[in-house]
Amino acid sequence: MRLLKAMQEAERFSPTEQSVIDYITKNPQEIATISIRELADRTFTSPAAVFRLCQKLGLKGYNEFKIRFMSEMSRSSADHDISAMISRPITDKDSVRDIVRKMAAIEIEAIEETKNEMDMAQLERIANLMEKAAVIDIYAYDQNYSLAETAVYNLLQVKQTAVAHNSMNSQFSQALISDKSHFAILISRSGENKRLLRTAKILRECHVPTALLTCNKDTPLSRICDEFLYVANTLEYLDCGGNIFSVGVRYYMDVLVGIILSKHFQAIEEFYDLYEGAIGRSDAKDRLW
Repeated sequence: MRLLKAMQEAERFSPTEQSVIDYITKNPQEIATISIRELADRTFTSPAAVFRLCQKLGLKGYNEFKIRFMSEMSRSSADHDISAMISRPITDKDSVRDIVRKMAAIEIEAIEETKNEMDMAQLERIANLMEKAAVIDIYAYDQNYSLAETAVYNLLQVKQTAVAHNSMNSQFSQALISDKSHFAILISRSGENKRLLRTAKILRECHVPTALLTCNKDTPLSRICDEFLYVANTLEYLDCGGNIFSVGVRYYMDVLVGIILSKHFQAIEEFYDLYEGAIGRSDAKDRLW
């Protein structure tokens, strides 16, 4: 969850922690320059209380909080109006110009937040599993299925056999006929989809390595899959949660495809020449597109 949205959830915080949050939201421009002790003094609390607040927000300490806080502010609002940043991103008061600016900021933020959580060693490990797999199976439902279809197309362009099914029967059948030569990618915003959970259990029984794209490590799906890949998200539709998650998933898959492309660039370049020849080049009279 994005930091500014997390700070809005008053029920999570003690009165002392809430007083620190109230000060920050009223004086956001000060956070870049003041120390943890100065913030504690100005809020009549203690450095330990500020530190505990940072940890409750999922951060290692005050320095990481400052970096994340200022980064989200700079990406989300040109005028640094924090009250606007933590309310609904789009309302009936927005003009078309406002919506154009806000949607760009939301998508940029989704990429930045997802990127900040990426593990380079993990990315390389997953890319290696993908390029060695006989088949890459992608499991997703509903809105996420369109992301799976796009990923399949892009993987085929880098010579990776990939498959995605959009029905429960097909997904269960695919999982049951898979083995350790396959690699499975599961996409779930909540990490709690019961159909995907049953699929993941089948894949584990068939010794298929798995990677999950989701927003929370502490979910049933996250615990059963081999690799957890954090994707920025908010579950509220009116907070543009679907847009945020979709952008993060596409970004992750594009990065993985890019890694495979880089490692096998010459072979893929030669393949693409054959591909263009098959469908017809742009200047060919018999082109198909």
